[in-house]
Amino acid sequence: MGRTYSVYKGEQSGQLVYIGTTVQEPSARFRWHKANGKPFKFTVIAQFTTAQEMLDEEYRLIQLHKPKHNKITHRKQNFNVKLTPVQLQARVGDKEWCQCCLKRRVNIGYSACMNCAKDTK
Repeated sequence: MGRTYSVYKGEQSGQLVYIGTTVQEPSARFRWHKANGKPFKFTVIAQFTTAQEMLDEEYRLIQLHKPKHNKITHRKQNFNVKLTPVQLQARVGDKEWCQCCLKRRVNIGYSACMNCAKDTK
């Protein structure tokens, strides 16, 4: 059986306050959230066979509901996996990505992420 990509919601007092994704067993992810200060009622709302479908649905739901506990709301999340050499090469010259490590996004006007910038000081 392949990996399952889940989108879930967190509710507090009957209000949707968080949208998240996981490739873990959802109950394990929910325990992690509760142990780290998000004592919400979590429910899986969709499951997919690809990471891209999962991330697209998460972004759609965040844009639709604007949950107050989501931090990144203006763009899709990254899927945190090891990047291939081809993926890294595609980021060379792209001002959205750190040109030192090619792994982190940068703020407008910067060419290096905060992590790489501190290493050059």
